Amino acid sequence: MKLKYRIIPQGAADGMVPLNWVFIDKKDVKECGLTDLEACYAVGKALGDDCAAVDIIDMDAVTVTSDGIMAPGAVVGVASVDHGLINQNYGYLNISPLPYSDQMIKEEPHMKQWLMDEYKGRPLHRGPSAEDRGNRGPNNENMTMTGRIANNNCGSEVMNMVEMTEILAPYFGIHEIMTDGEVTIGIAGPVVSVGIGMVVSERHGRIFGGKNLGAYRAGMSAHNSGKYAKTVKQDYPAIAAPKSVLAEHTLRAFDIGLVAGRDIGCSPAVLSLAKAYGKPIDLDNITERAWIELESIGITREKLEAPSNVMSREEVIAHADEIIPGMDGAKKYAVSDICEVRYVEI
Repeated sequence: MKLKYRIIPQGAADGMVPLNWVFIDKKDVKECGLTDLEACYAVGKALGDDCAAVDIIDMDAVTVTSDGIMAPGAVVGVASVDHGLINQNYGYLNISPLPYSDQMIKEEPHMKQWLMDEYKGRPLHRGPSAEDRGNRGPNNENMTMTGRIANNNCGSEVMNMVEMTEILAPYFGIHEIMTDGEVTIGIAGPVVSVGIGMVVSERHGRIFGGKNLGAYRAGMSAHNSGKYAKTVKQDYPAIAAPKSVLAEHTLRAFDIGLVAGRDIGCSPAVLSLAKAYGKPIDLDNITERAWIELESIGITREKLEAPSNVMSREEVIAHADEIIPGMDGAKKYAVSDICEVRYVEI
């Protein structure tokens, strides 16, 4: 029996990808009768003396982006492998499903998306439970580490710690990889950078929140870096979905009445789409610190309040490349052109 896995190898996308990144479908793990951790070991063994970040994806589940947009599929396990090894304490992180509750829907308004027909009843994975985290400290940021490789923020940001290289992948980009779609790869640039305005209040989130809701909410920005926020990760490469994909899923949130800056985050993408779609933005709920970061990349209250032509749903999606800011020198690739499908004997 052979385990199937996808790998974006170091040097892919015209040299933009700085390290190996592996993606394994949970269904393929189950078909081989393996645990997720065993699957990661199998891939690590196949890579020999090389190293890689590993994400395990359940395509039947759902997850939530940092700014509160629900997405099909979910990262359910992450690992760092090097020389076939996985650090016993910090090399693997399970991401358990979160149970539905009326309290969640009440306290986390962005989770109303879970009640939509396309998502209702599907298991939800965001961040690890306290049991999943084990003895990791509170500032670990849901990371795995083995040898040269760190896999951070539940599989969306991976690094080679020796070579000091890093690459980002917002979740919709990962979904495109798993569905053999299309990705955009470029330099994150100031707009994507450190995820300005990309927070919502939630328990066991991908990055923030444990058993309690925590200090963050929609309308805030996580790093409080002022005008320097745009510089934090502006030089890193990133793998993203086409902007039309991001637009389509964000509009679904607007269509059920969620409000930018109040129920979902005040990220540049969310605010720009709300403006184009003619949907309300809770400008007064956006904090002063968040405004400083947004203004540093050209998104001001005056521009958002200015009259503009409202587009239809179809028009917004068709013009998403013009509406959504971000990514410098980006180039579109068919996933098949940058990602290899490999098999390892079990």
